[in-house]
Amino acid sequence: MSRPLRRRDNARVALHRIGTAPTPRLTETFTLPLPDGGLHSIVVLPDGDTCVVSAENDGTLYLVSLGEGRAIDRLVGHSGPVNSLALADAGRLLLSASDDETIRVWDTRSWRTVFVLAGHSGYVREVAGQGLRAVSGGEDRTVRVWDLSDGTCLAVFDSHVSSVDHVAVSPDGMTAASAGRDNQVLLWDLDGLRLSRELYGTDQFIREMPDLEWLGDTWILCGANETGRGHQEAPTALHFDDSSLYTAAHEIIRWDLSSGSEVARFPRQGYIRTLATFRDFVAAGSMHGARVSRPDGESLATFAVVDGSVVDMAYLPDGQLVTAHEPGSLKLWPALGGDERDSGRHRGSVTDLVVSGDGTLAASVGLTGEVLLWDVGSGTLLATVESHDVPCEPVFMPSGLLVVAERRRLHLVSRNGDQRILAPVDGIVSLAVIDDQSLLVVLYDSAPEVWSLDGSRRPLVGEFGGGGNFHPLIAGRYALVPCLLRKEHSLVGGAPVSVLGVRALQCWDLVSGELVWTLHGRITAELTWGVYGWVVQLADGAIVTTREVGDVTSLAVLDAATGETHQELPLPKGSDLPCVETLDGTLLFVHHDELVSGVWGIDPDEDVLLLRLQLPRSRAIRLVPDRNLLIRLGDREVFAHRLSSGREITAVRLPADGRCLAVAGDGDVVVVGDSDGGMHFFQAQWDKIDQ
Repeated sequence: MSRPLRRRDNARVALHRIGTAPTPRLTETFTLPLPDGGLHSIVVLPDGDTCVVSAENDGTLYLVSLGEGRAIDRLVGHSGPVNSLALADAGRLLLSASDDETIRVWDTRSWRTVFVLAGHSGYVREVAGQGLRAVSGGEDRTVRVWDLSDGTCLAVFDSHVSSVDHVAVSPDGMTAASAGRDNQVLLWDLDGLRLSRELYGTDQFIREMPDLEWLGDTWILCGANETGRGHQEAPTALHFDDSSLYTAAHEIIRWDLSSGSEVARFPRQGYIRTLATFRDFVAAGSMHGARVSRPDGESLATFAVVDGSVVDMAYLPDGQLVTAHEPGSLKLWPALGGDERDSGRHRGSVTDLVVSGDGTLAASVGLTGEVLLWDVGSGTLLATVESHDVPCEPVFMPSGLLVVAERRRLHLVSRNGDQRILAPVDGIVSLAVIDDQSLLVVLYDSAPEVWSLDGSRRPLVGEFGGGGNFHPLIAGRYALVPCLLRKEHSLVGGAPVSVLGVRALQCWDLVSGELVWTLHGRITAELTWGVYGWVVQLADGAIVTTREVGDVTSLAVLDAATGETHQELPLPKGSDLPCVETLDGTLLFVHHDELVSGVWGIDPDEDVLLLRLQLPRSRAIRLVPDRNLLIRLGDREVFAHRLSSGREITAVRLPADGRCLAVAGDGDVVVVGDSDGGMHFFQAQWDKIDQ
């Protein structure tokens, strides 16, 4: 457990960092900027110091000394971008594959060109070497085998039906692998110069998009891989170790070459661009950084990358890792010992946080869609829900059961990590908990439904609006659902509205299952005004929501049973977070603008909105009126202030930029998610702070 974090003025502890499972997030030894010409590839020579980097779109290669931390020379010869670099002949030869349809062979002692390998009739996408053999793949749909002793082409294979973007050669030089854009991986016998086997193939096909040339690669992989083998997407990287072949797309598959069977499948990690291995470490580089795992897929550590995706990587002989990044830099990382574990982290930035009602559990949503379930008391990871769609905000049942909604299905996750899936459906937009056994499920293009945990479903009856972006509210027997009325809805009457429709608020009776009322915004031939956002129930049973009419945002107090408006007050523009009600009935709102964050309030006996507090611009603010607390998330710190005065009472430093903030248990627990995918749990000890 880390030492307690203290106030700046050395007062007694207010936020105590809860012990967490080891989650190494390594930082680079150094960063070397390179010209911003579009990094493509990197190799490290056997001396463990010299790197060759393709870092210019004009084909220039840079020689970089890691020890000196600078570029020491340039190699010029190609007339187009160099897409791939590889070593051969125990590092005495460098291979560079280019858009100029050639592969240049360089002597790494003199740095002179030995051969120019010509024959491809399109861009050469990748080259690999071992001994005095090289294998290349190109957009001419061929795989070519080269003899590096004299520069001759030994074989041309044309079994692929699309561009060959990736090739690799086994360490013994006997086998090559190639991957095409059509999601096909082939293995080649380099001794007999013949096709050895199809590792896997699919019924998918490539559709060329000639009208989209401005996008770069103008092709689309169509159809789904229904073979039960391989990736759903075309591989983005191939890599051999002594006994296995690794293929990568959004996940990594390790294949046994003797049987051709899948040995391990690593969790999805986003769009992987490169692979590297060292001893028992498998490194994968992606737009989210670099992750190192064991060959069975167990994650060990994540390298913290905040300034550009990883485009290529290579291991040094001592186990240090060098990564190349867009828009133009090299990073050197410390070697791993092998006992690290990184089981408790998102692959990218944390985008959403939810805490259970009793404050013992938390759920976090990552940028790439995965949802992690946490034990707040220990900070340990309990379960991971892999999502193919970015889910809507998870919810906790009163029992602590976590419900995660994808577009087509619901995941139910218990405290012990057990998971099951409720009946598939299409178009889930948002959820609300009715009781410990049932949920309100809001759908995009049909009426809301009441789902029981046993899998039974009961559609509500009425002329519905499609699900919107705001969460529904359960108020006793009523469900208040923000929605969107399409032009076909009778209340819209075919008026020319936006593609999304007219924002509205509907009330459904959960007992009868019928629609009670619908309130919607102004509909005109010129413009549709968005109306109704968050919905909150007050202590006296009244419903509070926001209306937006043009540039005017107002607070509306409604009767849940009738939809009648009892009160309407103006709000500052941008008050898009739900209000908080204090014990005396005061309503508090948080408002952020470009410079400051403010807390506004409406007293129960007055109809005037007044500014209560003004604080530095914050990423997020959570109010805990019962404890006279305001918790504020800055760029790199979590602050606690007295709500009555704004006085800062404690601050905690974060290792990365904060992204999400949640408070639970009357302010007893503070949870933060950061931009590097890390989670931070703090036990509040407000009784040790003077009021």
